[in-house]
Amino acid sequence: MTSSPITGPLDRIVTIEEHVLPGFLFEYVAGARANLDAAYWAQAEHKLRDLGYERLADMDAHGVRMQVLSPTAPGIQVEPDAAKATGLAARTNDLIATVAASAPDRFAGFATVALQDPASAVRELRRAVLELGLVGVLVNGHTCGSYLDEPQYADFLAAVAELGVPLYLHPANSPDACAWTAGHPELRGPLYGWGVETAAHFLRLLFSGVFDRTPTDGLTVILGHAGEGLLSAPSRLDSRWRVANADRHGYRLDHPPSHYLRTNLFVTTSGVTDPVAFWAAVCGIGPSRVGVALDYPMEDMGPQLAALRGRWRIDALGVGADDELIEDVAWRNVSRLLGLPLDRPQPATI
Repeated sequence: MTSSPITGPLDRIVTIEEHVLPGFLFEYVAGARANLDAAYWAQAEHKLRDLGYERLADMDAHGVRMQVLSPTAPGIQVEPDAAKATGLAARTNDLIATVAASAPDRFAGFATVALQDPASAVRELRRAVLELGLVGVLVNGHTCGSYLDEPQYADFLAAVAELGVPLYLHPANSPDACAWTAGHPELRGPLYGWGVETAAHFLRLLFSGVFDRTPTDGLTVILGHAGEGLLSAPSRLDSRWRVANADRHGYRLDHPPSHYLRTNLFVTTSGVTDPVAFWAAVCGIGPSRVGVALDYPMEDMGPQLAALRGRWRIDALGVGADDELIEDVAWRNVSRLLGLPLDRPQPATI
């Protein structure tokens, strides 16, 4: 390890939680934008809608070689009409695939699926991956109150595993306001509640035995924000699982919970500049399972990439990432995960 700064541009930075807002999905962001500062949302919306020059200019200004695109939350996950949601998923995938094909060295995309109709979601996932070339699937939390561990989604999860693509579990509001948010609606969204909701969704998958029913490397779930808090103390998950009377509830696991964090979880640094959170992720699941995401345009690129280029230093401990780890996190890990080219590219413009 070293604490010296990065000198010069990285060969490649690939970021994988980067959002767009097609006009036909605008109706679904009304609730989210109502709780945001108006000036902040106006700027974000402008960038969400841009899929060309301005986005590429932002990427070049910060040395980002490639973005993996997905619709901003909540997307179609909140649409109660299954037929409408299915049609919108196909339109979204067609659009993102077209953008990716127009600049394949700069853009890739995650598939959108309408889990309101699980059978249709499987068909659309296969089309999006096998015909359109999308590199994974992103789900914005629960679907109208239903979570992915429920039995109706077993075939969908099996299809994700069979195709060998990851599932990005992106945050969304809880279906109902939680008691601890009463009088504090700000806690329900990205300030705090999204992390709790998304971590709980992943744990539902884990404790339902989903990962035991697929090959060890067959189902990878991506969580942003350095793992939504799950990697701060994996040992507590293990110790409390042993005393939780799990067998009484019919839930059995082949391994301790921390095992699935190391084998079925991949985390990104979206929205995180805290070195302690970064190192908790690296130590908790391994250096090959951490990658960069910037949550564009909802978060500023600059501070997040400054943390990367600064080697995630903890000066008080004399800790900083070496060259290999920086390159792995910047682009190699996600390129392997998503099947992106691993050839050494020309440096991005900075």
